[in-house]
Amino acid sequence: MNYKLNILFFGTFTSPNFPFQYDSNAQCVWVISAINPNKVSMLHNLQSDSHCWLCHIGSSRGLCLPYPFKFDLEIGYDTLTIGDGGEVGDPKTVLQVLTGSFVPDLIVSMNSQMWLHLQTDESVGSIGFKVNYKEIEKESCGDPGTPLYGIREGDGFSNRDILRFECQFGFELIGEKSIVCQENNQWSANIPICICEYQMLFLMQHMLHCL
Repeated sequence: MNYKLNILFFGTFTSPNFPFQYDSNAQCVWVISAINPNKVSMLHNLQSDSHCWLCHIGSSRGLCLPYPFKFDLEIGYDTLTIGDGGEVGDPKTVLQVLTGSFVPDLIVSMNSQMWLHLQTDESVGSIGFKVNYKEIEKESCGDPGTPLYGIREGDGFSNRDILRFECQFGFELIGEKSIVCQENNQWSANIPICICEYQMLFLMQHMLHCL
């Protein structure tokens, strides 16, 4: 199945049958195009019960897919390949190959188009995904958000901008304390999470118990 999506500002699409199990041996392609050729695309809301974006950029602006969105594919067997531009399947344009449920916070294209290719095998699948997308300015990584119970320093999302994070009192930061918007319009890492210190103690005790 092939789908063509034109973005004025933002939109949403899902895998077949979402939120129920997608089909086996599926081959689905989506091509997202920013109506404004000076913008890029961003995908967001890709994570399970969380938020994520996919974005792509044109001559001055691009497309972006944002959070919240759900994502779960049979790990190692079913994949969603995301590429820059309109040449579906071109290995030189691949931005991400996603499987399982761990995904970046945001995925941003370099051009005004972005393609996505879902491939599934013959075995049991999963719920698939719901993806949000939108246009953003070119040379931007998009707004990754602020962690729950967290504090963010910095409000720039352009190439080479840096965001720094810390947690509110009583919470422990897990992940990177700072992230950088790279030249390829991707953040250097996902934003961190803030976990209650009591939760951290419980997790450590559980890990020791399992050793």
